[in-house]
Amino acid sequence: MCGISGVVSLSGKPIDITALRRMNGLLMHRGPDGEGFLLCSLDLGKSECSLVTSAAQLDANATAHVGLGHRRLAILDLSERGLQPMTGLDRRTWIVFNGEIYNYQELRSELQKLGHIFTTATDTEVLLHAYEQWGDDCLARLEGMFAFAIWDSARSRLFCARDRFGIKPFHYATVDGYFIFASEIKSLLAFPGLQAVANDDAVLSFLVHGNCDFGERTVFRGISALQGSHCLALDISKKRVDVRQYYRLAPGPIPGKDEERIQGLRELLVESIRKHLISDVRVGSCLSGGLDSSVVVSLIGKVCRDQPEAASALGGALHTFTSCYEQLEIDERDYALAVAKSVRANPHLVFPSPQDFWSDFERLAWHQDMPFGGLSYYAQWRVMRAAKEAGVKVLLDGQGGDEVFGGYAKFRYAYLASLLRSGRIATFASEFGSMLQHGDSYVLDLRNGSRYLPKALRALFNLDSLLKCVIKADWGRLISDRSTPATRWWRHAVSFRDQGATDLGTAGTAMRRIQMEDILIDTLPQLLRFEDRSSMAFSIEARVPLLAHRLVEYGLALPDRLKVKRGWSKFALRQAVQGMLPESVRLRKSKLGFAAPDRIWLARDLRPQLHEMISGDLRCEKYVDVPALRHWYTSDRSEKANKESYLGMLRIMSLEMWMRVFNVS
Repeated sequence: MCGISGVVSLSGKPIDITALRRMNGLLMHRGPDGEGFLLCSLDLGKSECSLVTSAAQLDANATAHVGLGHRRLAILDLSERGLQPMTGLDRRTWIVFNGEIYNYQELRSELQKLGHIFTTATDTEVLLHAYEQWGDDCLARLEGMFAFAIWDSARSRLFCARDRFGIKPFHYATVDGYFIFASEIKSLLAFPGLQAVANDDAVLSFLVHGNCDFGERTVFRGISALQGSHCLALDISKKRVDVRQYYRLAPGPIPGKDEERIQGLRELLVESIRKHLISDVRVGSCLSGGLDSSVVVSLIGKVCRDQPEAASALGGALHTFTSCYEQLEIDERDYALAVAKSVRANPHLVFPSPQDFWSDFERLAWHQDMPFGGLSYYAQWRVMRAAKEAGVKVLLDGQGGDEVFGGYAKFRYAYLASLLRSGRIATFASEFGSMLQHGDSYVLDLRNGSRYLPKALRALFNLDSLLKCVIKADWGRLISDRSTPATRWWRHAVSFRDQGATDLGTAGTAMRRIQMEDILIDTLPQLLRFEDRSSMAFSIEARVPLLAHRLVEYGLALPDRLKVKRGWSKFALRQAVQGMLPESVRLRKSKLGFAAPDRIWLARDLRPQLHEMISGDLRCEKYVDVPALRHWYTSDRSEKANKESYLGMLRIMSLEMWMRVFNVS
């Protein structure tokens, strides 16, 4: 895992090398193990390139038209041979790369048979040779998470790409005749001429829906995110940036009986875990106690038992990291400890507190680049810090399991709606009865999925009591059922018919369509950004084995009855790990969704701090009626307000802190 940055002149003027150094320096937390720069001058169509191995050696007066920067977090081949920017033997192509290519060993063998010679044991060099061999088509061969930029000096061309699901970040902008890119937005803001100006629509969308990661849009005006599954090419001669999609998620049918499908899923899970354990530094795992992270930990145990050589990456016992709370209704430590014990792991328990959160609030806002809408992200932050203190450099996590295997309540609602619509009344009655019997409050309480509710139901449950009163915008437009994917799911569930190809590029049911929107557009991009920023704040590489693209395709292709069955969510996943995972966890009926005591902290523990914050001048007054906010928070209404209102309060405070930290106008 690393940090990358770059500047390319589109006008023929030299780049500002001091600005490049400043951009790269702001990514130090992403790569404390080394740095490097590539400077290329373009003269009469020829590219002359030089490598600089530290910021101290950069000549601010040198003439260059292309500059690449890199901060290294050493994971594979810890020697200096792995330093970047890296070049091939002919010094024609240069790369800065952030991520992991999990099939790099297979690709290396294939490339060696084609005559390629390697001088390192890194996946970076394999990626560079893959581009030299197959050009842009190399992307179809990659398995992993990645964001990279390749300078092809022979063609005066910059080629950049991001992995299929956007696990690794890539942001870019065009400013005063320069194309700039970086792993994080704060790096781009160090470039002269780029101002920190809010994107009003994105900010309002965040306040209402708690999300500001939709497609290429960011909360900063003029700064774009390269979307997952997309690549970008910049031809210097054409002075044009071309962005295209290189991969479409299109799950095909899975032949065989259901038992065979579950066996196929089990094999893919084991293989993904095996590849995600490849490392030259210590590997650990997040363990919330929920099903997904528990599956990952249990599979690590299986792989290490069956393939002892894989256990070397653990550096001894597996270290697991769990966030805990004194509020028993949201504490999952008993489940987490049961899983850790089953694989003889060394468990680490962390206890986030409201006071610690307030102390870390500003730093957290700086690292995240964008506002955040829940205190669960601070729990994740504390888990990453604990891993850093324990000397773990790579963490596996269960991110993506809910989206891929059907874990959210809305998937069950969609399944029930499809059963009704297709006339399968007996199956509907059986499934609905099983859900009631399970007594899962996450499934039965619509408030837990409030951001997914249509306008009419939001009003029925009075879910917007705070935000509706204080936001300076057309409330009806903001919560329109067509405003975001988060609100469109209901329309899919009640009106979508099983059909052929859809605009998402696949055939399937309503549930699958909603899953795909979650993976590509709605929930997952936000969760992955938080995971990346929280882990890299502590120089830790976070890996998400449940998002291996073949596993995602397979999970989506499973029939709905293997995602929801007899009231169980993620039925196929539960069946696939039978015998590996403690039954108390595999068959747990409750789902907390990495919960946090948001309302308790905001209504009680942090009341003095929040009261002081809103008593002063607020930058966010452009979007929020500050007097109305103060009146609400100091009135009796706030004491009785629901959790959704307090999440709205947190979004406002997070927006305010973000605007302060980045001096946003």
